Amino acid sequence: MTGRTEYSAGPAAAYDKLDPGLLPGLGPHLGQGPTAHHGMADIAAVGEDDVVFVSGAVGGVGSPAGQIARCRGAARVIGSAGSPAKAAYLVNELGFDAAFDHHDGSPADRLQELAPEGISVFFDVVGGERYDAALRAARPGARFALCGSLSSRLGDAADRFPGPDRAAAEAGGVDLLPFSCHHTPEQTEAWQRHFRTRLGEGRLVHPRTVVEGGIEDVPGAFLSLPQGAHRGNVSVRLS
Repeated sequence: MTGRTEYSAGPAAAYDKLDPGLLPGLGPHLGQGPTAHHGMADIAAVGEDDVVFVSGAVGGVGSPAGQIARCRGAARVIGSAGSPAKAAYLVNELGFDAAFDHHDGSPADRLQELAPEGISVFFDVVGGERYDAALRAARPGARFALCGSLSSRLGDAADRFPGPDRAAAEAGGVDLLPFSCHHTPEQTEAWQRHFRTRLGEGRLVHPRTVVEGGIEDVPGAFLSLPQGAHRGNVSVRLS
């Protein structure tokens, strides 16, 4: 929050002191695990028998979110990605039950194919076609944890999707649960506890991309995020 700088100074209370032995390396400290955990555990309250769909599932939030759903006992976890290789990565490396490339046909048709009995939880970071597809596949009483809506913010105005159709969700008995994670001490501690436990059990990995460079390379790495150029959490190591 103090800007992208090599050094930062200010009141001690404005900073968090990290324990280097708490998590394996600095990467998990810099990740979006708290957002994913807060959304799945506290907002959507995923549990046994849930069929979960995660949009943008290869990104820094979606990749831990799908794994957290599996760890919490979800019956089936489905993800959408931007290429066949990324869809295969979700299944083969992150333990998703199924995944599809959202460029390959209609997301609604793919979701109907992979979840014929409907979904009970949708963790959304994209919106647009994937939100509409989830709405068509939703069971009555489904919970939609709305973490973001990139498709309505990126690109030229003509290419953007409209905001979520809330009236259709209400008519279908879907609970829309928009949320934001502020990385409070409680949220961060809950994620760290979950991460350490599941990592030790071999049930969770930390997908990440490390970009080598200097402080001047940080803006480029940031701008690459919505383009889907990387997998998992992206950080820049200042060399």
